[in-house]
Amino acid sequence: MNSKQLALTGLLLLSIACAKPKVELSVSKSQIVQGESVAVNWKTQAAKEVLLNGEKVAKSGTQLFQPTETTTYELIGRSGNRQARDAKTVTVEVAANPPTISLTAEPSAISRGEQARLRWATQNADRVDFPGIGTFGPNGELEVAPFESTTYTATARGKGGEATASARVTVTAPQQTSALTDGSASSARDRFEREVARYSIFFAFDKADLTPESIQTLNRHAQFLLRQENRSIVFRIEGNCDPRGSEEYNLALGDRRANAAKNYLISQGIDPARINVLSNGKRYAAGSSEGTPDNPPSWAHDRRDDFKYERGGDAIRP
Repeated sequence: MNSKQLALTGLLLLSIACAKPKVELSVSKSQIVQGESVAVNWKTQAAKEVLLNGEKVAKSGTQLFQPTETTTYELIGRSGNRQARDAKTVTVEVAANPPTISLTAEPSAISRGEQARLRWATQNADRVDFPGIGTFGPNGELEVAPFESTTYTATARGKGGEATASARVTVTAPQQTSALTDGSASSARDRFEREVARYSIFFAFDKADLTPESIQTLNRHAQFLLRQENRSIVFRIEGNCDPRGSEEYNLALGDRRANAAKNYLISQGIDPARINVLSNGKRYAAGSSEGTPDNPPSWAHDRRDDFKYERGGDAIRP
C-alpha cells in the first residue's frame, strides 16, 4: 500500500471515528395499566457508549420494565464529544382501589307498620345498588317499612370492582285486636279509591324521576297499604304521558314512570307481588298546552301515575 492509499485509509477511519452517532428507541406500549409490563427496544449506529436512563447498555437490545407510574425512557448514544438522544414516554394508569361498604339498619327490629332507616357508607365507590329498590349515591340513608322480616343487600360499585354488605330488619306483627267484619266497614275497593286512587303523582316533562311532592304522596299510599286490613290489596300503577312524542317513546316513558312508583313502594315494604304496572303512553292524554288555572286541562296533568284497585283487601276473622 503506497502513501496515498494509506492517507485515504486514515481519512476514512478518522471520518468513521468522528461520525455522529444515531440512536432509535421504541416501546411495545405507550399506555399500560399499573402491573403490566412494557418492552423497551433500541438500536444505535456509530456509538461507542450507550446509556438507557443513565445505565450503560449494549449498542442494541431489548429490556422488559414494569413501571409503577408514568415513565420516560431516554436513550443516549455517545462517540467522543458527539451524542444523540431518543426518548419515549409510557403512561401508567394507576389501578383503582376496590370499594368497601358498611350497611346498618336502625332500629334492626320493628313492629309491622313501623319504619327503619338503612344507612350506608362506602370508599372508592361511585354508586350503591339495592336490588328491587334502586340506585343511590356512595353514602346515604333510606327509610324502609318492610311488611315482614327482610334482609337488605347493598352493592357498592366503582372502578376497582364491587363489594356487598347486608343488614336485616326483623318485623314482628302487632297483636290483632279486631277484624273488619261488620256491615258498616267500607269495602277494600272503597277504601282504596278514597285514600289512594284519588291521589295521582305527577312528573316533569320527559322525566320519570319522583318529585318531593310525589314521594310524600307515595309515603301516604304506603301507610295505607301496610295497614292490617289492607295488606292483601293488589293494585295497578298506570303510567301516563302528554300527547307530544311518538307512541313508542311515550309507552316506554310511561313504563318508567309506573316502575319508579313501584320501586319506591317496594322500598317502603310493599310486597312486589301486590303491584302490577301498565303504561298507557299518551292514550289518555287530554291536555292541549301547559295550561293555566283558567284553562285546564294541561299537559302537566297528563304526565302522571294513576293507581287502580284490582282485588283483595277484605279482612277475614281469625
